[in-house]
Amino acid sequence: MSISIRIIGIIIGGLLAVQQVQAQVQIALKPVKYEMVSPSFYIQEVVDGRKDKQSIGYIKDHLDEKVTVKLSPNVPQAIQGFVNQSLAKTSDATPIILRVLYLQVKEEQTSTSEVTARGEIKLVFYEQASDKLKQVYVIEHYEDQVFATSAKPAMKDVHERSIRSLLEHCLKRFAEEKQTKRLTSKEVSPQVLNEASTIDQLSITKDKPLGHWHNLITFKRSMGHHTQGWQVSYIGFSNREEIIVPFVFSLGQSQIKEATTRGSEYRVIDTYTLSFGSQLYIKLFSNLYANVTLNIPVGLEVLRDRQEKKSQNFLIGIGSKQGLMYIPKSSLGLVFGGGVFQRLQTSRIFSTDWGFELEIGIKF
Repeated sequence: MSISIRIIGIIIGGLLAVQQVQAQVQIALKPVKYEMVSPSFYIQEVVDGRKDKQSIGYIKDHLDEKVTVKLSPNVPQAIQGFVNQSLAKTSDATPIILRVLYLQVKEEQTSTSEVTARGEIKLVFYEQASDKLKQVYVIEHYEDQVFATSAKPAMKDVHERSIRSLLEHCLKRFAEEKQTKRLTSKEVSPQVLNEASTIDQLSITKDKPLGHWHNLITFKRSMGHHTQGWQVSYIGFSNREEIIVPFVFSLGQSQIKEATTRGSEYRVIDTYTLSFGSQLYIKLFSNLYANVTLNIPVGLEVLRDRQEKKSQNFLIGIGSKQGLMYIPKSSLGLVFGGGVFQRLQTSRIFSTDWGFELEIGIKF
């Protein structure tokens, strides 16, 4: 019995280990040489001063789940090996200690048809003389690359090129500043090389979040003054900003209440509509949004009179809604909402309607 339990434990442990391996992607920088005009320095040492040394960001798998990215064999060795291709150590070159304060790669679907990959970096350059350390240059930089979702490349290769491009940009900028003698130095304690950075994001991207594209499928039940019905909607939006304007497409069906048809020549009236438009989402709290919807319903009104004779009427109008929507942070989850609506339309029985809506759906 104990042997069986041990075997089961080994199997479970092995499966967990496989999952952990699959949840990580290793990136090795290619030893590509880039052009440097008369470089007067070389990188003596690379120090990893990042707050989180476990990874350099994430990519998305086929299920849109985040997969951790690591730089192989580690950040200092990978960067040192890359920069050595273009910055040779010579007797007249200045030795530089390069400290990495921040390095992140990430990717998100940012529209219905596009994926954006971003690389971000912040570096500090030091010169060392005997027991003194001088900070001579600080730089942060980011790059975005946009791809069509239909032709999405291997993102591992995209981020590998992005990291090399970030490093090349920063080193060339340092070389330019050094050559034109625009560097300003300040003496710092050598202990700073052992301190962990407190940086969580770059200042240049603070107001430029990458955002994430959300897909919502919702089912809505409406109870109006003249009608009652249902509607299925697709809502797509990016949460890049505090105020969001998503795309909305809906298919719905409703019936006119008996109280409205009483006294008219029609006994039963059903409407079938397609509507499209946009919503204004204003973030109130982390998961709660106030929303205002404006849409144009187009469809068909099917009427049956007291003699059971059927007829049809082309339907077009304009509608609006004001309400609240709960949207979870997780990539997959339930959404809930509710609000009040108003509608103008070319019905043969009434021209205006208003009422309440309750909505439930799924985010993916």
